[in-house]
Amino acid sequence: MRSTRHAAVASLVAPVVFFVLLGIDGSGRSAFAQATSGAQSLNITPGARADGMGRAHVALPEDATANWWNPAALADRKDRVFSLMHAALVPGLADDVYYEFLGYSMPVEGWGGIGVSFIYLGYGKSIATDGTGRELGEFTSYELSPQVSLGTNLAEGLSAGITLKYVYINLAPKWATQDQQAGTGDTFGADIGMLYRMKALPLLGWPTNVGVNVQNLGPKIAYIDQDQADDIGRNLKVGFATRFFGQDADPSGASPRRFRGLLAYDINQSLVYTDETPIHNFGAEVSYDDMFALRLGYIQDTDGDITDTTFGVGFAVSRFTADYASVPQAEGLDRVSKFSLSYNF
Repeated sequence: MRSTRHAAVASLVAPVVFFVLLGIDGSGRSAFAQATSGAQSLNITPGARADGMGRAHVALPEDATANWWNPAALADRKDRVFSLMHAALVPGLADDVYYEFLGYSMPVEGWGGIGVSFIYLGYGKSIATDGTGRELGEFTSYELSPQVSLGTNLAEGLSAGITLKYVYINLAPKWATQDQQAGTGDTFGADIGMLYRMKALPLLGWPTNVGVNVQNLGPKIAYIDQDQADDIGRNLKVGFATRFFGQDADPSGASPRRFRGLLAYDINQSLVYTDETPIHNFGAEVSYDDMFALRLGYIQDTDGDITDTTFGVGFAVSRFTADYASVPQAEGLDRVSKFSLSYNF
């Protein structure tokens, strides 16, 4: 049975957290699993390109979101890149509940590539009251997570990577709780990824990547009572991405087509709730001359009640790339629009 301390903190932020947990769009676990675990900011997928492709991206990260999707991809970083994303998570219900991602990656001679990223998840504002219902003031609940990543080549076509992360959660300040105990908690974790790049898929001859990422390995997180600590979202992500037409799919260089086609697939299995049905992610992209892209995807999350299509577009001008995606949520909630921007230099 939860202690009165924990219950007091939970009662203050329950309405806001309830909406966030309903609408949150993690890649590795169902909505139920997310609602019963800690550190929700670690589960939300960054990058509108990935979201437009149904979140099938573990074998395809090509910008600074590789810090989250698969740090092994940093091993082949050729230039420096900034990536950022903004998303309002529960539009129409709570406009001040939002997610921000900022990432940077760069090559390091002799090592491969490194990346740093910062995640912020705002749960919105709440009003604290005393036992008589008198308002004490307004406060904001949030999570933040700085992360650092490294990717390096192990052999031809094979790379490995690691992301180390810290997460801090502030549900309520001590003045807003009945027993004057701050509703805060922190923990740390790690992702371990691998990426294998095949020059040609057997029989078809298409260049294909295969990726694996074990996410959020680390201790539980507690807010007040250590005996009531929650697991963070440990998850196994496996997938592939293949280019099926265009110059990339023709090593001879004979293809005159400036269009490129891409297919991707991921499967996610929770390592906390192992009895859950795996989540399947399907994605496709058609691009023209690296200037314009159309994307379509599908998410099959049976336990989380999300089985619907995603779609998105991307534009590149000079060194800037802008992406938009529309993604579904659990039944009864509006779709979420995501916007991201990258700059290569």
